[in-house]
Amino acid sequence: MRNSNILIVDHDTDTQAQLRGVLSQEGYTIDTAPDGRAALGLVTRQIPDLVMSDLNMPELDGLSLLGELRSLGHDMPIILMTACGSLKTAVDGIRAGAFDYISKPFSLDDVRLVVRRALQHTQLSREPRQPENPLHHSIRAENLVGSSPAVVSVYKSIARVAQTESTVLLEGESGTGKELIARAIHANSARSTAPFVTIDGGALTETLLESELFGHERGAFTGAVGAKKGLLEKAHLGTCFLDEVADLSPALQGKLLRVIQEREFRRVGSTATMTVDVRIIAASKKNLSSLVQAGRFREDLYYRLNVVTIQIPPLRERMEDIPVLTQYFINKYGGVKSTPVTTISPEAIDALTRYAWPGNVRELEHAVEQAVALAPHSLIYPEDLPHAVQTRPKPSSAQSRGWVTLAELERAHILQVLKHHQQDLGRSAEILGIHRKTLLRKLRQFGFADGPRTMYVHPDILSTLVPMDTTSMT
Repeated sequence: MRNSNILIVDHDTDTQAQLRGVLSQEGYTIDTAPDGRAALGLVTRQIPDLVMSDLNMPELDGLSLLGELRSLGHDMPIILMTACGSLKTAVDGIRAGAFDYISKPFSLDDVRLVVRRALQHTQLSREPRQPENPLHHSIRAENLVGSSPAVVSVYKSIARVAQTESTVLLEGESGTGKELIARAIHANSARSTAPFVTIDGGALTETLLESELFGHERGAFTGAVGAKKGLLEKAHLGTCFLDEVADLSPALQGKLLRVIQEREFRRVGSTATMTVDVRIIAASKKNLSSLVQAGRFREDLYYRLNVVTIQIPPLRERMEDIPVLTQYFINKYGGVKSTPVTTISPEAIDALTRYAWPGNVRELEHAVEQAVALAPHSLIYPEDLPHAVQTRPKPSSAQSRGWVTLAELERAHILQVLKHHQQDLGRSAEILGIHRKTLLRKLRQFGFADGPRTMYVHPDILSTLVPMDTTSMT
């Protein structure tokens, strides 16, 4: 972003001089114009990378200049400046498409920051998107996103088990996407055109859950004014996803076992046996094997459910997927705003990859949804993220004694080498003794975005690095 050309438009020569001085020190090339009309003349000769314009000027004011530039097809970011700040002028400026709006007198640090972000915004918005991974094209329709080894293993399990009629047990923490995986299995199976029904074993009382699952006859209990089909009947020839199966009562566990073994059940209040052809996919955030050993879950049902078990990795074990997951959720929520949110800054990605994510992918989705709602521009910054994500986690006991983990040491060393060699990937990989593709993969795991030939690590991140003190490691 250095060597970028910035056009400063202001009738106040002192402001021009002040901005020229501070931005020239940052390595930018500066042009100036006293008003909007003169600025348009300069733009016809050289298109700047960024325009900083005063709002109130003779001849052609800042808003009018913005409109003229947009009508001519110029999409460079425009920062509006004013000494008469008000809510109305700020709203008018942002609605007209200004990148930012700052009030005079302004802090020079704020000027440096907003200029850097405006130029960064242009760079990121013009980078080509990575092509979709064909490995999981059909499964992506079910909102499963990621390409880490742990997730690719899940994709393979889905593809294989979908071709069978086996009962499946999904084990993983809350928020890891167990229902999405169940839907992916169904969608890729021979039952895909038949119903997929889902029920949460921990959300209802035993009586209501039994009625929902098996149905009931009229008068079976107070309020049963008519017969009702259960979800098993509705899922005939299809798939029934039973979430939180560990929360089923012993009585319901026995009835579910009968469904799996004999494909038979009875409605609540009925003596007639009904048959059903349905595939059961069960899920649990609790370890069923441990519950069996503790006598809290039927052993025979466990072995019936545990024909094929898929372990769903928590987000902390697939951190390299955070950038693509984040972009997926930005695409999902960002288009509904009047100013669509399209991407995220490296600083914000860095914050996301440093957070522990106890709520897994669901928590990440909510964090991105909040950031999209709060972001004033098309680019998400760290301050748009939830406070818990912005605040780095407390150091571990090992860190508090001056120790670092191997992962932290590797990350710091790689970024130090990149910094020293001006982000030259080839030279850095040679110094590190690894292949260039390996270096790219590791940088993706750290959460940095790459284009077709380069990996971009924001200078702000590199500037925070200091030589690592390893004396405590000896």
